[in-house]
Amino acid sequence: MRDLPADAFATAAKRLSVSEERYQILYEEFCSTFRAGQRVFILKITNGQRFLFVPYILFPITIGLGMLLIVFCANAVSGPERATNLVSPPGAGTTLHAAPEEPLPPETVQHMLREKGLFDSRRNPAGHGISHKYELQKNGRIVYDHASGLMWHQAGSRNDMNYQDAKDYISALNKERFAGYRDWRLPTLEEAISLTEPGKKNGDLYLDPIFDSRQRRVWTADLRKDGMAWTVWFDSGFCDYTYTDTNIRHYIRAVRTMLP
Repeated sequence: MRDLPADAFATAAKRLSVSEERYQILYEEFCSTFRAGQRVFILKITNGQRFLFVPYILFPITIGLGMLLIVFCANAVSGPERATNLVSPPGAGTTLHAAPEEPLPPETVQHMLREKGLFDSRRNPAGHGISHKYELQKNGRIVYDHASGLMWHQAGSRNDMNYQDAKDYISALNKERFAGYRDWRLPTLEEAISLTEPGKKNGDLYLDPIFDSRQRRVWTADLRKDGMAWTVWFDSGFCDYTYTDTNIRHYIRAVRTMLP
């Protein structure tokens, strides 16, 4: 799949004055059409709400028709390239990586926790965590954090499962358009550990009580190395890595980035 950095494509959506759901459709259409590095014009037909994606080389021919308005132009980038981008939605006070880093060694995790002041009872017990601004939405099915710009599945998975099944669970959420969206994903370690509170707030969990307490330990999208994934333990207040074989089971708390 090929796509634009989220912030760049969001600029186009803002100029088009389209709804978030409409934006998702346009974004997915773009991702499935163009290869990395291809320069693309996003065009709007001036007499309606139809949109076209036109490769740079064909633009002079297209614009000659006199019926299109340029609204955005940018280069497509590959998924791995997007990993260097950060999530920073308008109004959000905290910036978190939205794409996994591979591999993600413990030394990098230690630095990340201290640099951003995120709490981890073993690696950064002095971390103060994020001053979250949670809001229940969609009849309580999701939790939107105004501080980070992230939208979380409030309940998470009802059952624990191995890593491959966790990926399938995410695919199922997107297939059914859970809460009206189809861009749910496993959180990065940075995103998941940001939920950890400096003290126990949800029964015996280092987690805000706005979330379901069933999901005591969750998978993340970050890998320590091949065959090992990072996890977050809300019952202990820290992160750790474990094998991704079929015998290790954890819960899932899906996340998506709220678009501007």
